[in-house]
Amino acid sequence: LLQVRAAPKRLRDLRAMPPLHIPIAPPASSNVLSRVSVVEPRAHRLPWHVMWTITLTTAVGMAFLNFFTVVSMRTIVGWKFRFMQQMTDLGGVSYGTITLMACSAFTATLTTCLIFFVAPDAGGSGAPENRGWLNGSSPHPTGGHTLPHLIVRGFATILGNASGYPVGREGPTVSMGSNLAYLVTDALATHHVVQWVDVESSSTGRKVVPFLDEERLANARRVACAVGGACGMAMIFDSPLGGILYMFEEVTATCWPIELTFRAFVGTILCALLSRALLNIWGTDIKAFVIYEWSPQRHTWDWWDVPSFVLLSAALGIFSAYHSRLCLKVGVARQAAMKAVDWMQPANKMVEAVMYAALCALVSSLVAQMGRCEPLHTGASVEFVRYNCREGEYNPVASLLVTTSEAAVNLLFSRRNAGSIHPINALLAFLAYTCLNIGLTGVPVPSGNFTGTMLIGGLVGRMVGALAESMELSGSSVSGVYAMVGSAAMLCGFKRMSMAVVVFVATAANDFNLVPPLMLSVVVSLMLSRAFLPRGYDEEQLLRRNVPFLEPEPSREMDCLLAHHLCDDLPPQARLLPESRAGDVANALEVRDLTNFPVLRDGSVCVGFTTRERLQTAMKAC
Repeated sequence: LLQVRAAPKRLRDLRAMPPLHIPIAPPASSNVLSRVSVVEPRAHRLPWHVMWTITLTTAVGMAFLNFFTVVSMRTIVGWKFRFMQQMTDLGGVSYGTITLMACSAFTATLTTCLIFFVAPDAGGSGAPENRGWLNGSSPHPTGGHTLPHLIVRGFATILGNASGYPVGREGPTVSMGSNLAYLVTDALATHHVVQWVDVESSSTGRKVVPFLDEERLANARRVACAVGGACGMAMIFDSPLGGILYMFEEVTATCWPIELTFRAFVGTILCALLSRALLNIWGTDIKAFVIYEWSPQRHTWDWWDVPSFVLLSAALGIFSAYHSRLCLKVGVARQAAMKAVDWMQPANKMVEAVMYAALCALVSSLVAQMGRCEPLHTGASVEFVRYNCREGEYNPVASLLVTTSEAAVNLLFSRRNAGSIHPINALLAFLAYTCLNIGLTGVPVPSGNFTGTMLIGGLVGRMVGALAESMELSGSSVSGVYAMVGSAAMLCGFKRMSMAVVVFVATAANDFNLVPPLMLSVVVSLMLSRAFLPRGYDEEQLLRRNVPFLEPEPSREMDCLLAHHLCDDLPPQARLLPESRAGDVANALEVRDLTNFPVLRDGSVCVGFTTRERLQTAMKAC
């Protein structure tokens, strides 16, 4: 199915022709014809029970996948930090630092070996490629949604987060959700989209050849993949509505089928409930594994806080643009450096990933030593880290750096620990974490910037909130509320999302009274971020990785173009006639970068398109 989007009144309306007939004749005999007749579908047209089986199977599979991921991560990370604390108590900070570096390097080594020796394409988050696939601009996912990719990305995400990289697991989890749905769809729907095509030949007689209708299957795959991605985000934040909104903004409204809304609704709630049930059976709760803060207040903010919220959002909107620029520049520099030692691949990338994990551990440990030990109050949050302090005390900087990103965000969002994290402690953590987060760009490990970006914004918000309280410029809001506003502002500026960000943060706060200030912060931040950087980080990644992606609206440069200006400059052998010889079709199939071939009448009139799969099926039957 070829979709041509054009500016109204400037481009001619191109309409699809009736069913495409392509006769194919073997070169040995000019009077031998093989005729293939296929109807181009506009939807998957699968039986309702098949699509619902795919939806429910994907949701159940993602629930079990999330259960295995969070339990494994909690076990490995808990073991690492307990071992570090024991060595710190035994031999001092130097022993603890060396232990943390060794543990991080070990898990990073396992991660890189798993990636480069089993599935090299699973090294990144997979988010840009998955977004291009869901956009409908590429016939197949870049790199492929295969079973080895799913397994490798799953284990690499667990080990990568345990290595202490300043990232989260959002991007890889969305990609894994789409990957799982892709495999489930192939298993359950393939035989429903096989068409039997009559191929007549004077030399071989009449044959009935099976033909896989790739268009219908691709449509079903994309619907299921969007459900899988929504389930992934719903589990991470325990927010089914947030997962749906995230995928809606990721896919865009122009590529969102009508049926997908209810399927995603059912899939995310089933996945969230089953995930909660599995963790309850395990003896824990879903809130122990997600960003969640519970501090009920009647008035969480008032009008005195609004000016501070606006200034905070404006500063973070501008900073998010420069943060994205720096990330992109680091990625380009790292790519150039890797090309200079290309003869060492993949050892050069593996060594760099392991060394960067050790560097993250070293920097976090050294900066944490700058924190001053504070007495641990009765009933204080378990997120506080003792590190180099005595029993009954905590290190505020270590509580933000020598821990997971999710635990640090929970600490920042808390409205019960006002005064526990002084502005200087938040500043130290902000400088260290931001530099490490920017420097990670391009390291081949599964990573998501969602939680990391929230942590950066939360640190700035916590600083501003503490300063506003000390200067008596704040209203009823405590520094935890400022951290939530800062997280929303930074996250929306980096990801260029609005609704999903507000729902995620409000759900994490368990307080929808915060929706108005959160929406205000998103508006201010997004406007300034777009003013300083027209394209966001994800959009730049699509362009730099050459991922096919069709924007919802044509650019202004297309206003003066006619339809023939958009035609690709194809080689002559790629242009087929309504009645083509098999030799001509074989020559056309040698053009490897084409998946759709135009069929021309009278040399220049395009009567339709045929796919590579159809031509290959016809050639096999001749």
